[in-house]
Amino acid sequence: MIHTLDKLLTTVLDWLVIFLAGLLLVLLNYAVFTRFVLNASVSWGEELPAHLLAALTFIGAAYLTRTNEHLGFDGVLALLPGAVQRLVLTANLVLMALFAGCLAYYGGIAAWSFAGRNLISIDLPVSLFRGVMPVSGAIMMLICVARLVGLWSGRLQPADFLPRTDG
Repeated sequence: MIHTLDKLLTTVLDWLVIFLAGLLLVLLNYAVFTRFVLNASVSWGEELPAHLLAALTFIGAAYLTRTNEHLGFDGVLALLPGAVQRLVLTANLVLMALFAGCLAYYGGIAAWSFAGRNLISIDLPVSLFRGVMPVSGAIMMLICVARLVGLWSGRLQPADFLPRTDG
């Protein structure tokens, strides 16, 4: 069941990142086209893409946490003995889970503070974009806790946390 949920989460994050990046590309190109070719700017040309980029950043962080492609010192980790790798990974996962928990908590407070407010240029709720912070933080925290359990139960090995090679 956990494996199925993990696959579903990965697929949903994949499609969200692709959708938001594609939407951002289309909206920015449309805004530039209308401004410089048609000489008629759209009212949401800066505000909406900025909020979409922020949402994409948080969803992308959750995606990178899931795929283990976030910034790290994997080369150094690979050189360490297995027991030390396990301790370093444990410390890393605990710190990431704490950060993600703070993101979820304080992101929730920030999202809630915008309840009832809309974007200035388009009638969309600001909390729609700010709500991505607590959701992404909660997803990242769950991923870290699940990996921590997997690491210490023996279901995951330190090599499972290293990036895949193309070879």
